Amino acid sequence: MREKSELRVRAYGSPEVDSERVRSDLENRGVDPEFSRPVAQRLVAIVSDLSAPEYAAILDGVSAAYGVYREISEPNDAHFRHGNELQRLMEGFTGELRKLDEGLQMLSTYLVRMGALSSREDSGRLH
Repeated sequence: MREKSELRVRAYGSPEVDSERVRSDLENRGVDPEFSRPVAQRLVAIVSDLSAPEYAAILDGVSAAYGVYREISEPNDAHFRHGNELQRLMEGFTGELRKLDEGLQMLSTYLVRMGALSSREDSGRLH
């Protein structure tokens, strides 16, 4: 059976493929290297018995699927960035509220002391 596939590959003029060639061909079609490596390893077993036009069609299909995946995932990346920005702003707001709380505590302590001093002074008066 292997001889038949070798004849088929030779008849179309397509050399044997390995994962590096598949990866390179995918990247030439615009597929990101991080995505092309694992896909290339899986495709090697599939594309080894294909003709050159069939091989190109498989790569075009993977490239098109990757393009759709990238379009779908980009809004999620933007949403993630906005979420991070919102979290950073909320952390800054929380810090400012803590400062305000500390200032109010100091002011409250000062007023309590002033009230205590005032009541001591008033207790010594006879009018």
